[in-house]
Amino acid sequence: MFSGKGMIRIAAVLAVLAAAMQLPAAVEGQELKIGYLDMERLRQSYQGFKDAEEAYRKQVTAMQEQVQSRQQEVEMLRQQYEARKTMLTAARRQQDEQNIMQKEQELMQFAQSQQMELAQQEVELTRPLQESIFNVVQTLAKAENYTYVFDAGSLIYVDPLRAQDLTGQVLEELQKEAN
Repeated sequence: MFSGKGMIRIAAVLAVLAAAMQLPAAVEGQELKIGYLDMERLRQSYQGFKDAEEAYRKQVTAMQEQVQSRQQEVEMLRQQYEARKTMLTAARRQQDEQNIMQKEQELMQFAQSQQMELAQQEVELTRPLQESIFNVVQTLAKAENYTYVFDAGSLIYVDPLRAQDLTGQVLEELQKEAN
């Protein structure tokens, strides 16, 4: 069984293969020029991604601290309840148990909302970087007459004599923009 990411990767590879099979018909009479970009190498090398990753890690840490603080509050309530449970009336025990269950539900809802907020923050941090990369690739592809530029992560095989790795050039342009 494939995971969601595995299925997406397979779909991407199939799309690339389908596009590649149509290449000769699409470019009759034109020189076919193919480039590829190693997004993983860009993520590791480009300072913009490093900065975004650091900002994201700080947000994750802050969120984890907030969730942990709320977990400790719920645990303290539970311990206090357990310590005095035998001295409470049935009605009071039921009230305290409902209070604890409500706090646990609030904690779960808070944690879920924080996860959704983190996902949104990740998108907001990386979207400008991805747009910059797209713009640089588009400019480079037009300037150097590339017919296709693929993401190396979705390629099964690349003929180094017929396809050009554009990662270094894109990284260079991104660094120029950043300065």
